[in-house]
Amino acid sequence: MAVNNKISKKGTFGTTMGVTSIIAILVILVLIVFSALSITTSNADLKLAEKTAKVSAEYYVADGIAEEKFAEVYVTIKSYNEWEESLRSKGYEIRKDGADPVVAYEVEINDKKSLFVELIVAKDGTNAELTRRLWQIKPVTDWSADTDVNLGVIP
Repeated sequence: MAVNNKISKKGTFGTTMGVTSIIAILVILVLIVFSALSITTSNADLKLAEKTAKVSAEYYVADGIAEEKFAEVYVTIKSYNEWEESLRSKGYEIRKDGADPVVAYEVEINDKKSLFVELIVAKDGTNAELTRRLWQIKPVTDWSADTDVNLGVIP
């Protein structure tokens, strides 16, 4: 009976060693997969952060230019009686909206977007007041639906 106990102990030892090796290999594989996913996610986050920084920088450059134009409009309105002609000659659009004139201009953000500004002018003698009516981003081209989508439907 002692001989049988030794044989069964050897068999148990070999089986235990094999299961431990398989578990260790599976744990290592899982760690490799998670590290690969972590690297992929980090790379995607980096690209998104760089793109967001670029878009924000483009917007704030355009916003600064729009603020400079706002100041130019204000100074022109306060300084000249013929401010409408002066602004038109500088490329501003002027139109009537009710009783008050509206000064409009656009500042390019990038090749796809621009910052559109509309200012309401209230002038009484030498007093002038500008009110921001619009200060918004709008696409350069009009949006159109893509109707040529192939959904892979079999006739």
